[in-house]
Amino acid sequence: MTKENTNGKHKWRPKTEQEMDQGFAWIVLLGCFFMYMFVLGTMKSYGVLYTEMVEHFSSGSGNTAWIGSIAWFLLQGLGPVANLLSKRFTFRRVTIVGGIMLGSGYFLSGFVKKMELMYLTFTLCGIGYGLSFAPCATIISYYFKKRRALANGIVVSASGIGALSFPFLYRFLIDKYGLLQAFWIIGGVVCNICVAGCVFRQPIQLMKNRKEHESKDDTETETRVNGSDDSIASEKKSEIKHLKNTDMCGCGGLDLRLSLFKNRLFCMYVFAFTFSTFGHVNNTILIPAHVRDLGYDKTYVALSVSITGGAEVIARIFFGWFADLNIVRRKYIFAVCMFIGGIFSLITPLFDNFTYMAIYAAASATFPASFLSLISVLAIEIVGMDDFPSAFGLITLFMAFASVINQPICGWLRDYYGNWHISFILTGVTLLCSGVTVLLEPLIMRCSTRQKYKVTDGNEFGMTSEEGLDVDKYKKLIKDDSLSVVDTSIRRYTPKKYINEAFENSSQLPRELSFIHKYNV
Repeated sequence: MTKENTNGKHKWRPKTEQEMDQGFAWIVLLGCFFMYMFVLGTMKSYGVLYTEMVEHFSSGSGNTAWIGSIAWFLLQGLGPVANLLSKRFTFRRVTIVGGIMLGSGYFLSGFVKKMELMYLTFTLCGIGYGLSFAPCATIISYYFKKRRALANGIVVSASGIGALSFPFLYRFLIDKYGLLQAFWIIGGVVCNICVAGCVFRQPIQLMKNRKEHESKDDTETETRVNGSDDSIASEKKSEIKHLKNTDMCGCGGLDLRLSLFKNRLFCMYVFAFTFSTFGHVNNTILIPAHVRDLGYDKTYVALSVSITGGAEVIARIFFGWFADLNIVRRKYIFAVCMFIGGIFSLITPLFDNFTYMAIYAAASATFPASFLSLISVLAIEIVGMDDFPSAFGLITLFMAFASVINQPICGWLRDYYGNWHISFILTGVTLLCSGVTVLLEPLIMRCSTRQKYKVTDGNEFGMTSEEGLDVDKYKKLIKDDSLSVVDTSIRRYTPKKYINEAFENSSQLPRELSFIHKYNV
């Protein structure tokens, strides 16, 4: 991006084209990779800090679990706010501010003497996580198209590298300096998020929107100076019409495009991702805490978390690459991973040795955790790229509600029953529910035709003339499986095969014929 001078004012002039799948896109991916490593790597390693805080503050498992839940909730719940701020102030500035707040939260945690005060310091950490996570997860999809699933897989695999390395770093710092002093050093380490955010360049799509908005403001200012009341009124009417058409929540400009919930397929994936989050996030404390309850020392606790991280690195890149091949539909990849993860969780109470827990740690990282590689690509398939930032914010908001209650519930079940068995069963059930939810897509599509189709006439495709539909163009377009037709003269859906049979007796079809596109709501 460059600057140009117009009437003494500096304006941002975006490039004419954005490099997709090449060039600077890989630099942005590198920045996202390191940011994910620090953001989700530290959160996935929280189980090591959790077991230490339970002992250090002599608090119950359920009450201590609230500390991590607050951070997880803000990490995901601030998605709409972070994406809105990223559009307004750029991804780079928002992530840098998030890194500073995250480092400050960990540093202040080193001065805490009572466990209850950790709720406040980790609230600051959670805000820093939230301002860093959503922009990092969103910007990468603007720079990749053909390799979007692979790019997302590479980025989210960085959390595995973080989960592989941070447990041993935590263990070393705690053993050498103590828990509170370790927080000071961790605070300095996570400030590297600011360094990673420096390579973020605002996507060309957002820069064009910003330039158009600035041009509109300049036009309105000039009309006011010239005293043209009619022009001002016209601008105001246009602005009001635009606000009505966007159908956005009037929450102080918050980017909540609530009209997305009219799309029932989007609602289906929101529920599926919420169930997945409930089951996946549970494992960040279930695995290390259960290993500790089995009688193994703290080295095995750190090792169990590191196994999770190592498996994630390989699994997420693989699933991202495999999803891009389009051999199997992505929703089936998602469902199979949830089913396998759920089965492993349900049988965990039958085993009481570290060997199985190591296998379970690898399986939970390979299958349930893979949904993070698929969130972006599945959401874009349903709502498109234009609505993706709003959709991702809404998805993470619902995921946040799952994150805030799951760990305390598991902790309270542990305090009540004296073990983590029921918590593992609950985790398995939620993962199975996630897989089942996605498989309900055909039923939802049949029950909500109006919600999943956009009706247009042949004019949109240049296929109609005064006499009717152009047959040659229709034959070419009808090959698209996502296209169906409807006879608006009798207001009912008409299967393609009946329309195609009409070609045998007539060279053209009536103008009442319209088209419906799958998923373009």
